[in-house]
Amino acid sequence: MKSRKFITTIKYFFFGLVLLFLFHFETLYIGPIKISHAWKGLVLVFLLISLLRRDKNIFFIYKPLIAIATLQLFSIEVFVNPINAVLLFATILILPLFGIYVLKYSTVQLQKALLFITSFFILSFIPYKLGLIASLGDIYNLNKYGGRSEGLIGAFQGAHPASIALAGSFLVILYFWFIKAYSRPFLTVLLALGFYFLINTYVRTGMAMVVIGVLPMIFYFGKKEKSSRFRLIAISGFLALLTALWVMNNEVLLKRIIGEDKYYKEDSFETVGSGRGLIYLTNIEIFSEAKMMEKVFGIGQTELIKRTENKIGKSLLSHNGFLQILISNGIIGFVFFLIYIRSIYKLKKRLFPNHFVIIFSLLLAFVTMSLVQGYDIIYFHILMMLCIPLYVQESYMFNNLKKATLKQILKK
Repeated sequence: MKSRKFITTIKYFFFGLVLLFLFHFETLYIGPIKISHAWKGLVLVFLLISLLRRDKNIFFIYKPLIAIATLQLFSIEVFVNPINAVLLFATILILPLFGIYVLKYSTVQLQKALLFITSFFILSFIPYKLGLIASLGDIYNLNKYGGRSEGLIGAFQGAHPASIALAGSFLVILYFWFIKAYSRPFLTVLLALGFYFLINTYVRTGMAMVVIGVLPMIFYFGKKEKSSRFRLIAISGFLALLTALWVMNNEVLLKRIIGEDKYYKEDSFETVGSGRGLIYLTNIEIFSEAKMMEKVFGIGQTELIKRTENKIGKSLLSHNGFLQILISNGIIGFVFFLIYIRSIYKLKKRLFPNHFVIIFSLLLAFVTMSLVQGYDIIYFHILMMLCIPLYVQESYMFNNLKKATLKQILKK
């Protein structure tokens, strides 16, 4: 038994090193090919081959995402920037294909995968925080907020992906902590590290995702039996202590949260969110001025950037997943996106309340992420797409007193 555990530990450690290597060098190029595009391309090929080899595939709730991916090939982007259109198609297609691929796994396998991924997302920051490894991604400079250091990004390509991965991991680990899925001392350490690293990214997106995402868990576990309320008080006190130690005494972070630096102050809608308000108003104007066919099918990402630059002098995307889909992929893409969100919420009918609470927490965090950043950040989708089949299966097992993979459940 001990030798088996040792082998399993070595296996997970090896997988972690491989992921760390891939994430760390994502921004580099091998000739003309970016490493991030290379490994994601290989993953896409693997997923396609795996799914094509199956006798029958069940698409579950992921048809709208497949449709959004396909729409990348039916917008103006194909004519303006065909290479980018293909890259967008491939990048978005990975998301639903991964969701479909993991439907075949059991609850034990899915829960282990969740623990591994969340632990990796959090623990991979340690060597970077200790200064053992230098990040290669787009580092967030804190000089304008009076800081002498940089925001922590770890092995990720930028501050926002790092923050979003940590936020999703924090919510999953917190849920594990409440239901006692694993050793509470171990989960508490992960929560403390995840919170600490999230604060050190200095990115408000991840912080907002956590604040919004924990609400369903607070309401649900707060109304349960006395032991749940006691655990809620305990974890709330623990997080309040961490906040007092790491947030309230950090002047740079407080300035970052309220959006005030040496040269800039968020004192109007246009300036809120580091200028996101102005981008949103510009996007709405671009959509209102678009031709009817452009409104229906979209103008593509490249044209959106070009029109934004013509209006405000900056080449920027929407920083809002809803607006970006509406303008880049038209009303059709926007409707598919809303259908996808609704499909996740409708899982409530299949799930016990104690299972739906984590899905709802992640859904609220996903909507928050989409509202202030984007909808297609892969790290968060991985976590959500592992949680969904895990807890649909768990609820089915409670109802029917027998095990089954989600693929088997949906065939019934």
